[in-house]
Amino acid sequence: MNERTEAAHVDLLEAIVAALNLPLPSITEADERLYYRLLERRALAVRIVIESNRAVSRDPRLAAAAIRTRTTEEPVTYTLWDDKKDGGER
Repeated sequence: MNERTEAAHVDLLEAIVAALNLPLPSITEADERLYYRLLERRALAVRIVIESNRAVSRDPRLAAAAIRTRTTEEPVTYTLWDDKKDGGER
């Protein structure tokens, strides 16, 4: 693997991590549901992009861009965890 290809694969891994690394929701049931639904949708999107990329182009740069686009289309809409409000300082 040359340096350029390695950088493209690192970029792909970073896109996957960014898509799946969601901030924790507040402790309300509604926010937790929204969190899990978003995580499921993003995981499915990553899986579809990776599978399509593997079958069609095999270019990690295209997959990384597609994952970032899908992540932008599915923003966090739930209330985030607040230590002081949701359970005290730890």
